[in-house]
Amino acid sequence: MAMYDWNHNGKNDMADNFIEYQIYKDVTGQKGESSYMPSRGNGMSTFGAIISVIAGLFLQAALYVALGIDVENVPVLVIIILWVIFSTIAAVVVDKIGL
Repeated sequence: MAMYDWNHNGKNDMADNFIEYQIYKDVTGQKGESSYMPSRGNGMSTFGAIISVIAGLFLQAALYVALGIDVENVPVLVIIILWVIFSTIAAVVVDKIGL
């Protein structure tokens, strides 16, 4: 919310918010940058994170099938810990790929 009535119309409205935002951008040196642009090189995208979580589930299921383990006998805590571990491994791979 704007702190001042920048356009001197007697009330704080959206125009005052916009003017204050433009002043903030000028002062901080963010002239050509949009706050809606995705950052590059600072992590993976949302799509990559979703793929990592799903891949973690598939890797865990593949482990149980490969070892012949009945999932009903596995404690929930072990399932969660393995899911986190496999999702982290998948996240590293997905981040290296660039998703």
